[in-house]
Amino acid sequence: MPKLNAIHRFPVKGFSPQILDQIELSVGKGLPFDRHWAIENGPGQFDANAPGHVSKKNFLMLAGQADLAGWSTRFDEANQVWTTIAPDGTCLQVDLNDADTHTTLFDHLSRTLADQVRGRLRLVQAGDQAMTDIPDPYPSIINLASVRDLAEGTGMPLDPVRFRGNLLIDGLEPWAELDMVGERLVVGEAEIEIRARIRRCVATSINPVTAARDADIPKALFDNFGHMDCGVYVSVERGGVVTVDDTLARK
Repeated sequence: MPKLNAIHRFPVKGFSPQILDQIELSVGKGLPFDRHWAIENGPGQFDANAPGHVSKKNFLMLAGQADLAGWSTRFDEANQVWTTIAPDGTCLQVDLNDADTHTTLFDHLSRTLADQVRGRLRLVQAGDQAMTDIPDPYPSIINLASVRDLAEGTGMPLDPVRFRGNLLIDGLEPWAELDMVGERLVVGEAEIEIRARIRRCVATSINPVTAARDADIPKALFDNFGHMDCGVYVSVERGGVVTVDDTLARK
């Protein structure tokens, strides 16, 4: 029986996940505080007076700034405080809603990333619009069996965090999720519908522990399976609490 193996959310786009045991899903929304903030990389298209979805190229992100994988983070949801530990061990803490606390973090990021920073950094958020790669409020599912199958094809271990999924599941056959678009699943108290396959980009080639580009994942997917998809987007059709080890059942 397929089950929920892990819950990951990424409070600030491009940085490490917060690993949760339980979360409450709401109809028509992504995970609470998943990619709720992003760091604008120099002047871009984001308009704070009319916030909405803009291309990921406007922000710090793994595909453009692989060194972000070397930063570890913690998120205090109750106080909206974000703690980062830089690759050199420097620990920095910011109030995500107080721009006056952000300067020290931005200065350290600018020194660490050097010419990968295009200009002034700014932490932004757009209310209910998550800073995900797509405008739709869709959490993502990663099938761990698919990741293991891909790892076998590449001949190297692959940390599932590469794929930056929200709900990591196990117990399905490898790649079965890709053929389930349109199906509904019940997990915990919630009901979800599988909406689309996720086409993978170069960000998945970055090792989430070492920050090295140690594999060409899109190419490995195509060479081994004839596509570049891993994981699926889902919509929340009935809200409720989901917990690690909850089973998933087709409706």
